[in-house]
Amino acid sequence: MRASRRLLIIAAACVLAGCNGVMTQAPLFTRADEAGGPGLRSGLWRLTSDPKCRFNEEIPYAGWPACSAGAIVTAGKATFYDGRGGAMALQHQEFVFVAGEPRIVQARVVQSRDVTSPSPPFIYVGARATKLDDEGRIVAIAYWPIQCGPPPPSVNEGGKPGGGVTLHPFPGLIVVPGNLYCTTGSPQALRAAAASSEAISPKLLARWLRDSDSR
Repeated sequence: MRASRRLLIIAAACVLAGCNGVMTQAPLFTRADEAGGPGLRSGLWRLTSDPKCRFNEEIPYAGWPACSAGAIVTAGKATFYDGRGGAMALQHQEFVFVAGEPRIVQARVVQSRDVTSPSPPFIYVGARATKLDDEGRIVAIAYWPIQCGPPPPSVNEGGKPGGGVTLHPFPGLIVVPGNLYCTTGSPQALRAAAASSEAISPKLLARWLRDSDSR
């Protein structure tokens, strides 16, 4: 079974696992907040995470190997193949690519019906454009998870990194006791956290491949 191929799959993995990431019940941004910044070029995008995952990118997206991740991006929506439940199916994820410095991606996560205690449905990552095409559209980005604050100390035996939420949340972020994520009602606080997280989060890359998935 191939893994889920979400636009934010790797950057948001920690958030979805409830690990020191910012989540909100209500969206902090709307499509109007995209104004003033170049947009992502529509088409097929590849997320680069595993340097050992090599394959012919000319083949149709549906035939990509399990080690790969990608999405077909249009305005405000990413379409990806999801293998949950044992069968590959196209899924859709709404997102807002917020203008500003740094850029913020707000994505809506659809919870599985069998989840009894769902997490808040909106997650966030920071992003910076690394390449534009001749028409000023973004064709490559670097992105990272927006964290609640510096990661908590190692808690596992042997000094291995432990899960959990920060002990020192960034200003304006709220950690609710019992949760492993944080939340906020302030777009300004989230923006500041995105900038602070850039220095402590792993950077991931995504790049546009082509307009159509017809190959």
